[in-house]
Amino acid sequence: MGVLQRFERRLEGMVGLAFARLFKGKVHPAEIAKALTREADEQRSVMGEGRVLAPNVYDVRLGPTDYDHLAEWSEQLAAQLADMVSEHIEGEGYQVFDAVQVRLERDDALPTGVFEVSSHVADPARPGSRADDAPAPLATGGVPPLPPLQGRMATDTGRQQPSVVGRAGTKPGVTHVLLVDGPGTRHELTTGRNVIGRGTDADIRLPDTGVSRKHVDVVLDGGTAIAEDLGSTNGTLVNGRRITRQPLSDGDVIRIGHSVLVYRQDGA
Repeated sequence: MGVLQRFERRLEGMVGLAFARLFKGKVHPAEIAKALTREADEQRSVMGEGRVLAPNVYDVRLGPTDYDHLAEWSEQLAAQLADMVSEHIEGEGYQVFDAVQVRLERDDALPTGVFEVSSHVADPARPGSRADDAPAPLATGGVPPLPPLQGRMATDTGRQQPSVVGRAGTKPGVTHVLLVDGPGTRHELTTGRNVIGRGTDADIRLPDTGVSRKHVDVVLDGGTAIAEDLGSTNGTLVNGRRITRQPLSDGDVIRIGHSVLVYRQDGA
Protein backbone atom coordinates (compact mmCIF):
# COMPACT_ATOMS: atom_id res chain seq x y z
CA MET A 1 0.00 0.00 0.00
CA GLY A 2 1.40 3.38 -1.00
CA VAL A 3 1.82 6.53 1.09
CA LEU A 4 -1.32 8.19 -0.30
CA GLN A 5 -3.42 5.07 0.14
CA ARG A 6 -2.33 4.76 3.78
CA PHE A 7 -3.28 8.41 4.30
CA GLU A 8 -6.73 7.79 2.83
CA ARG A 9 -7.27 4.85 5.19
CA ARG A 10 -6.32 7.01 8.16
CA LEU A 11 -8.60 9.76 6.88
CA GLU A 12 -11.54 7.36 6.81
CA GLY A 13 -10.81 6.39 10.40
CA MET A 14 -10.60 10.04 11.42
CA VAL A 15 -13.86 11.37 9.95
CA GLY A 16 -15.84 8.17 9.39
CA LEU A 17 -16.88 6.20 6.34
CA ALA A 18 -19.15 9.02 5.16
CA PHE A 19 -16.17 11.30 4.60
CA ALA A 20 -16.77 11.58 0.83
CA ARG A 21 -20.14 13.21 1.41
CA LEU A 22 -18.60 15.64 3.89
CA PHE A 23 -16.23 17.04 1.26
CA LYS A 24 -18.68 17.16 -1.65
CA GLY A 25 -17.94 20.29 -3.68
CA LYS A 26 -15.19 21.37 -1.29
CA VAL A 27 -11.44 20.80 -1.05
CA HIS A 28 -10.83 17.11 -0.44
CA PRO A 29 -7.95 16.17 1.91
CA ALA A 30 -6.73 13.64 -0.68
CA GLU A 31 -6.16 16.57 -3.06
CA ILE A 32 -4.09 18.34 -0.43
CA ALA A 33 -2.07 15.18 0.24
CA LYS A 34 -1.20 14.75 -3.42
CA ALA A 35 -0.28 18.43 -3.78
CA LEU A 36 2.04 18.21 -0.76
CA THR A 37 3.98 15.24 -2.13
CA ARG A 38 4.34 17.08 -5.45
CA GLU A 39 5.55 20.18 -3.59
CA ALA A 40 8.22 18.13 -1.79
CA ASP A 41 9.42 16.71 -5.10
CA GLU A 42 9.40 20.01 -7.00
CA GLN A 43 11.06 22.09 -4.27
CA ARG A 44 13.83 19.65 -3.33
CA SER A 45 17.41 20.85 -3.76
CA VAL A 46 20.53 18.83 -4.54
CA MET A 47 23.29 19.79 -2.13
CA GLY A 48 26.93 18.77 -1.90
CA GLU A 49 27.90 15.09 -2.12
CA GLY A 50 24.59 14.22 -3.74
CA ARG A 51 22.47 15.02 -0.70
CA VAL A 52 18.87 15.96 -1.52
CA LEU A 53 17.22 18.49 0.79
CA ALA A 54 13.42 18.76 0.91
CA PRO A 55 11.36 21.49 2.59
CA ASN A 56 10.18 20.69 6.09
CA VAL A 57 7.48 23.38 6.51
CA TYR A 58 4.38 23.29 4.27
CA ASP A 59 1.64 25.92 4.25
CA VAL A 60 -1.81 25.06 2.86
CA ARG A 61 -4.00 28.09 2.19
CA LEU A 62 -7.74 27.52 2.05
CA GLY A 63 -10.69 29.76 1.29
CA PRO A 64 -12.99 30.64 4.21
CA THR A 65 -15.62 27.98 3.42
CA ASP A 66 -13.07 25.17 3.13
CA TYR A 67 -11.08 26.37 6.14
CA ASP A 68 -14.17 26.49 8.35
CA HIS A 69 -15.35 23.13 7.00
CA LEU A 70 -12.07 21.46 8.04
CA ALA A 71 -11.83 23.27 11.38
CA GLU A 72 -13.25 20.33 13.35
CA TRP A 73 -10.39 18.07 12.23
CA SER A 74 -7.73 20.70 11.49
CA GLU A 75 -5.19 19.57 14.11
CA GLN A 76 -5.60 15.88 13.36
CA LEU A 77 -5.58 16.51 9.62
CA ALA A 78 -2.42 18.64 9.78
CA ALA A 79 -0.69 15.92 11.82
CA GLN A 80 -1.78 13.17 9.42
CA LEU A 81 -0.64 15.21 6.42
CA ALA A 82 2.74 15.83 8.08
CA ASP A 83 3.15 12.10 8.72
CA MET A 84 2.26 11.37 5.09
CA VAL A 85 4.80 13.89 3.76
CA SER A 86 7.45 12.46 6.11
CA GLU A 87 6.80 8.96 4.77
CA HIS A 88 7.08 10.25 1.21
CA ILE A 89 10.35 12.08 1.92
CA GLU A 90 11.84 9.04 3.61
CA GLY A 91 10.74 6.78 0.78
CA GLU A 92 12.34 9.05 -1.82
CA GLY A 93 15.62 9.26 0.11
CA TYR A 94 15.39 13.02 0.71
CA GLN A 95 16.54 14.71 3.90
CA VAL A 96 15.16 17.55 6.04
CA PHE A 97 16.64 19.88 8.65
CA ASP A 98 13.88 19.28 11.17
CA ALA A 99 10.52 17.55 11.66
CA VAL A 100 7.98 18.09 8.90
CA GLN A 101 5.18 20.54 9.70
CA VAL A 102 1.95 21.15 7.78
CA ARG A 103 0.04 24.34 8.58
CA LEU A 104 -3.53 25.02 7.45
CA GLU A 105 -4.17 28.71 6.90
CA ARG A 106 -7.20 30.79 5.92
CA ASP A 107 -7.03 32.95 2.79
CA ASP A 108 -10.17 35.01 2.22
CA ALA A 109 -9.18 35.60 -1.41
CA LEU A 110 -9.55 31.94 -2.38
CA PRO A 111 -12.90 30.59 -3.59
CA THR A 112 -14.46 27.36 -2.33
CA GLY A 113 -12.79 24.25 -3.72
CA VAL A 114 -9.47 25.95 -4.49
CA PHE A 115 -6.35 25.84 -2.34
CA GLU A 116 -2.67 26.81 -2.61
CA VAL A 117 0.43 25.10 -1.26
CA SER A 118 3.86 26.58 -0.55
CA SER A 119 6.88 25.34 1.39
CA HIS A 120 10.24 26.36 2.78
CA VAL A 121 13.20 24.96 4.66
CA ALA A 122 13.28 25.93 8.34
CA ASP A 123 16.60 25.30 10.06
CA PRO A 124 16.12 25.09 13.87
CA ALA A 125 19.71 26.28 14.35
CA ARG A 126 18.98 29.48 12.43
CA PRO A 127 15.66 31.06 13.51
CA GLY A 128 13.74 32.58 10.64
CA SER A 129 15.69 30.71 7.98
CA ARG A 130 13.90 29.80 4.76
CA ALA A 131 14.58 27.81 1.62
CA ASP A 132 16.53 30.63 -0.04
CA ASP A 133 19.19 30.84 2.68
CA ALA A 134 19.17 27.27 4.04
CA PRO A 135 21.94 25.95 1.71
CA ALA A 136 24.48 28.43 3.11
CA PRO A 137 25.24 26.62 6.39
CA LEU A 138 25.68 23.35 4.53
CA ALA A 139 28.30 24.92 2.30
CA THR A 140 30.14 26.82 5.04
CA GLY A 141 29.88 24.32 7.85
CA GLY A 142 27.80 26.65 10.02
CA VAL A 143 25.37 23.80 10.67
CA PRO A 144 26.30 20.17 11.38
CA PRO A 145 26.39 18.28 8.06
CA LEU A 146 23.44 16.17 7.09
CA PRO A 147 23.90 12.44 7.58
CA PRO A 148 24.66 10.30 4.51
CA LEU A 149 21.68 9.66 2.31
CA GLN A 150 19.98 6.34 2.66
CA GLY A 151 18.36 5.20 -0.56
CA ARG A 152 18.24 7.09 -3.85
CA MET A 153 21.23 9.33 -4.64
CA ALA A 154 21.00 12.34 -6.93
CA THR A 155 23.76 12.91 -9.45
CA ASP A 156 22.82 16.32 -10.90
CA THR A 157 24.39 19.55 -9.71
CA GLY A 158 22.12 22.36 -8.62
CA ARG A 159 18.41 21.74 -8.24
CA GLN A 160 17.32 18.42 -9.62
CA GLN A 161 14.51 18.80 -12.13
CA PRO A 162 11.32 16.94 -11.25
CA SER A 163 10.35 14.03 -13.42
CA VAL A 164 7.55 14.51 -15.94
CA VAL A 165 4.36 13.48 -14.15
CA GLY A 166 2.84 10.28 -15.39
CA ARG A 167 5.61 9.39 -17.85
CA ALA A 168 7.27 6.63 -15.86
CA GLY A 169 7.29 3.27 -17.57
CA THR A 170 4.41 1.01 -16.64
CA LYS A 171 5.14 -2.55 -15.63
CA PRO A 172 3.40 -5.41 -17.40
CA GLY A 173 0.18 -6.41 -15.68
CA VAL A 174 -0.64 -2.93 -14.39
CA THR A 175 -4.34 -2.10 -14.44
CA HIS A 176 -5.37 1.55 -14.77
CA VAL A 177 -8.52 2.38 -12.83
CA LEU A 178 -10.60 5.31 -11.66
CA LEU A 179 -12.20 5.03 -8.22
CA VAL A 180 -15.28 7.17 -7.60
CA ASP A 181 -15.05 8.53 -4.07
CA GLY A 182 -18.14 7.87 -1.99
CA PRO A 183 -19.76 4.81 -3.58
CA GLY A 184 -16.30 3.35 -4.19
CA THR A 185 -17.19 2.38 -7.75
CA ARG A 186 -14.21 1.03 -9.67
CA HIS A 187 -13.88 1.73 -13.39
CA GLU A 188 -11.09 0.01 -15.29
CA LEU A 189 -9.69 2.15 -18.10
CA THR A 190 -9.34 0.70 -21.58
CA THR A 191 -6.73 1.64 -24.16
CA GLY A 192 -7.82 4.77 -26.00
CA ARG A 193 -10.57 7.13 -24.91
CA ASN A 194 -12.50 6.90 -21.63
CA VAL A 195 -15.05 9.70 -21.62
CA ILE A 196 -16.47 10.70 -18.24
CA GLY A 197 -19.70 12.64 -18.05
CA ARG A 198 -23.38 12.77 -17.19
CA GLY A 199 -24.68 11.82 -20.63
CA THR A 200 -25.85 8.37 -21.68
CA ASP A 201 -23.06 8.14 -24.27
CA ALA A 202 -20.28 8.62 -21.69
CA ASP A 203 -18.06 5.62 -20.97
CA ILE A 204 -18.13 6.43 -17.25
CA ARG A 205 -21.45 7.98 -16.20
CA LEU A 206 -21.76 10.18 -13.12
CA PRO A 207 -25.23 11.22 -11.86
CA ASP A 208 -23.96 14.67 -10.94
CA THR A 209 -25.71 17.86 -12.09
CA GLY A 210 -22.38 19.71 -11.91
CA VAL A 211 -20.87 17.37 -14.50
CA SER A 212 -21.27 18.07 -18.24
CA ARG A 213 -22.68 15.41 -20.57
CA LYS A 214 -19.13 14.85 -21.87
CA HIS A 215 -16.92 16.41 -19.23
CA VAL A 216 -13.42 14.94 -19.35
CA ASP A 217 -11.62 12.28 -21.36
CA VAL A 218 -8.94 10.06 -19.83
CA VAL A 219 -6.89 8.70 -22.72
CA LEU A 220 -4.80 5.60 -22.02
CA ASP A 221 -1.93 5.30 -24.49
CA GLY A 222 1.25 3.28 -24.09
CA GLY A 223 0.88 2.90 -20.34
CA THR A 224 0.28 6.63 -19.78
CA ALA A 225 -3.11 8.06 -18.79
CA ILE A 226 -3.81 11.64 -19.84
CA ALA A 227 -6.80 13.66 -18.61
CA GLU A 228 -8.22 16.17 -21.10
CA ASP A 229 -11.10 18.53 -20.33
CA LEU A 230 -13.74 18.44 -23.08
CA GLY A 231 -14.82 22.06 -22.81
CA SER A 232 -16.92 21.37 -19.73
CA THR A 233 -19.02 24.08 -18.11
CA ASN A 234 -17.45 23.83 -14.65
CA GLY A 235 -13.95 22.71 -15.61
CA THR A 236 -11.72 19.87 -14.43
CA LEU A 237 -9.38 19.99 -11.43
CA VAL A 238 -6.45 17.61 -10.91
CA ASN A 239 -4.99 17.80 -7.40
CA GLY A 240 -6.74 21.13 -6.88
CA ARG A 241 -5.49 22.75 -10.11
CA ARG A 242 -7.64 23.49 -13.13
CA ILE A 243 -6.30 21.66 -16.17
CA THR A 244 -6.86 21.50 -19.90
CA ARG A 245 -4.69 18.46 -20.56
CA GLN A 246 -2.40 16.68 -18.11
CA PRO A 247 -0.71 13.28 -17.72
CA LEU A 248 -1.80 11.43 -14.58
CA SER A 249 0.28 9.64 -11.99
CA ASP A 250 -0.81 7.08 -9.40
CA GLY A 251 -2.92 8.71 -6.69
CA ASP A 252 -3.92 11.82 -8.65
CA VAL A 253 -7.29 13.24 -7.59
CA ILE A 254 -9.70 14.41 -10.32
CA ARG A 255 -12.60 16.63 -9.30
CA ILE A 256 -15.45 17.41 -11.70
CA GLY A 257 -18.68 18.99 -10.54
CA HIS A 258 -19.34 17.56 -7.07
CA SER A 259 -17.61 14.25 -7.87
CA VAL A 260 -14.13 13.11 -6.85
CA LEU A 261 -12.27 10.34 -8.69
CA VAL A 262 -8.89 8.87 -7.80
CA TYR A 263 -6.60 7.48 -10.50
CA ARG A 264 -4.85 4.25 -9.53
CA GLN A 265 -2.31 1.97 -11.15
CA ASP A 266 -3.11 -1.42 -9.61
CA GLY A 267 -0.15 -3.76 -9.61
CA ALA A 268 2.42 -0.99 -10.14
